[in-house]
Amino acid sequence: MKHKRADDEAVSEIVGTILLLGITVSLFSVICVIVLSYPFSPSSPSTNLVGMVEEDYLLIEHRGGKALELGTKVSLTIGDNMSEIIIVGDYLNNESKGDNRWGIGEWFVYRDSDIIGKKVGIAVVDVESDSVILIETFQGNEV
Repeated sequence: MKHKRADDEAVSEIVGTILLLGITVSLFSVICVIVLSYPFSPSSPSTNLVGMVEEDYLLIEHRGGKALELGTKVSLTIGDNMSEIIIVGDYLNNESKGDNRWGIGEWFVYRDSDIIGKKVGIAVVDVESDSVILIETFQGNEV
């Protein structure tokens, strides 16, 4: 007849606890790797832009918030024509381009005689976060 030792049960409980702990740590590690491996895009910048049309000028003023890259894009639609994508840096004055950013108090100035009397739609897209930060539609002034 076999005699059961008193510490056999204790060994079994310790092995079970270690196995459960190992499974839990492994599962947590796998979940962390899966979740943290997804690339997160930067959030869209908090920027205050104000657009207007005066005669044959489309003006957009940066009135506050984060400075934007000079590569920021403006999608421009005049009347029923197709959209035209233009780069902000091409329409800032040289003084504004000095810091390679479109910052507070700087103006985007686009001149086109085709604006007069037509509906003008704009969308400003931040290239860094790939997000739209301004959408507006204007009615061009009659001269």
